[in-house]
Amino acid sequence: MLRKLIVLLFIPLFSYGQEDKSLIELGDEAFARQEYADAAKLYGQLADRKGKKAPLVLLDKTANCYVAMARFEEAGYWYFRMLQHPGCPSAVNMLYGETQMNMEHYDSAKKYIALYTTSNTDSMQWKNRLLAGCDSGVLWKKSSHFMALENIKELSTPGADWISGVVKDGLLLVSNGYRKMLLTTGSERHPEIDPRVDQPYFKPYVFKQYQKGSNANTYLEEVLPKLLGKLPYHVGPVCFNNREDTVYVTLNADVFHKTKKGPINGQRLMSLFWAFKKGDTWSALAPVTELNAPGSYTGNVVISGQILYLVSDRPGGVGKTDIWYSERKANGTWGMPRNCGNVINTSSEETFPTVNEPGVLYFSSKGHIGIGGFDIFRAVGSGAEWSEPVNLKMPFNSGGDDLGFIMKDNYYEGYFASNRNGGNGGDDVYHFMDTHVTEKLENKPEVAVQKMVVPERGVPEVIVPEMTVPELAKVETPSSPRKTLSGEDSAVIDKLEHMCFYYDYNSAILLTSSRELLDRVANVLRNYPQWKLMVRSYTDSRGSNDYNMDLSALRCYAVIDYLIKSGVSPKNLYYENLGEQELVNPCADGVPCGEEEHRRNRRSTLKVYY
Repeated sequence: MLRKLIVLLFIPLFSYGQEDKSLIELGDEAFARQEYADAAKLYGQLADRKGKKAPLVLLDKTANCYVAMARFEEAGYWYFRMLQHPGCPSAVNMLYGETQMNMEHYDSAKKYIALYTTSNTDSMQWKNRLLAGCDSGVLWKKSSHFMALENIKELSTPGADWISGVVKDGLLLVSNGYRKMLLTTGSERHPEIDPRVDQPYFKPYVFKQYQKGSNANTYLEEVLPKLLGKLPYHVGPVCFNNREDTVYVTLNADVFHKTKKGPINGQRLMSLFWAFKKGDTWSALAPVTELNAPGSYTGNVVISGQILYLVSDRPGGVGKTDIWYSERKANGTWGMPRNCGNVINTSSEETFPTVNEPGVLYFSSKGHIGIGGFDIFRAVGSGAEWSEPVNLKMPFNSGGDDLGFIMKDNYYEGYFASNRNGGNGGDDVYHFMDTHVTEKLENKPEVAVQKMVVPERGVPEVIVPEMTVPELAKVETPSSPRKTLSGEDSAVIDKLEHMCFYYDYNSAILLTSSRELLDRVANVLRNYPQWKLMVRSYTDSRGSNDYNMDLSALRCYAVIDYLIKSGVSPKNLYYENLGEQELVNPCADGVPCGEEEHRRNRRSTLKVYY
């Protein structure tokens, strides 16, 4: 995520030689144009040439370029070089400490942040928040609940990939790295480059595997390419209303001006635009005048019923960027935006609001106590009335920027974006599954997942994984079938019961081969509506028994969800999660086994009752 600069130190200027002056002037001009990648190269080249004699002002400028690009490790390197100078300002200790938080080196971060001295009350409060964040980082690392969390490699490019929202067809994304992927609309051979970070401009996409997928590349499409595909600069995030006949797009305010390039030293402001669909045709984009504020950033919209939330740095706010809300008027237009208040907003930055449940707002903040960069928070309320925001902790949050928290309507699975350590690029898309996620978000005690088997008589209750932890009674398995089957029906059942659906390690995501098999299963069950299907899921022996029970439940949920979306009645589906029980080979705890042997135990199977 491209960052705004927080601190520019006031350090006395040093004199440069003629050749050095040329480099510093070029760097300053690039910095004024917000071309941070080029400026960092120019400043860094000069600083390396001077070595230990490099002046503080030059090191500071280089560090600030990397801060602006959210490249924490490089920024920390330059701040650390500043700290080697006699007379280095005390504030650099805190700046270096923040980069250590970004890298999740919390003990080191706390050491340097504690060295910062100031008489400014606001600065002392900021220091204390950072120190509290370091303590939280150490604690949460030790106590973090392990869950099925994975970087979606097909969606995580060397660039930056953010989550924007949800539509009926899938997950809305904003990316500057998808152009080279095999999209259905084709790809740009030479995309226009944002000189600030030396990467392509952002464009919006929809990830259809979010609902029902196969290969991720096949199911990744541009959003409204005829309307948005040819626009210059950054396009997105985007947001649709419930009927998906109105789209809100965050664009450069001067996107339709004849002059494409902004002023040399001016920030290119973002504003909201919208378009309306009549039949199969979209209207031209137009500014949302009632929501925009001239001369200010306005964007990142999410709609919750009759309330629209947005992000803006307009006058009258609490901090640098705040979350604001607007209420829909009787005539369908939006009212004047109002600030969500200082329970949500801080003196720093709040951004990326999302809504997953009625009356609950998720957002990212750098001002509430967090463990580095933007952390994701959850608050209950609406408008300007909110409960105290709750940090989602690890593993949702990290030392980096964590943004765009989206939970699927099954309430145990979702997505978010992060530029944490270990990713594939800038901001990557992460997928999570956890039977206890709702309890964690609401700070409730976790309830153990219970097993479900088939009752001897009667039809089982509808078992849809709508709740995080289904509360189901334990009952006995029937001892005999209910009726005599024909030879043909017996053969069909035999094929179903010999199917195996395998999983990657620590994952509950259905593989392409499993989805293809389940399409056949769904077709059979539609033709035999009287049959009941038991899904049994297992794990390998690695991990604790409790964790493996939860993971096997998630694998049951994944199969059931897929079948329901394929038209199978939920009344005919139930499950049994067995964890690491019934291993198919000797690979129990402590037995050395290869990955292929472990894979055979990570499976779901089927049992038909009739």
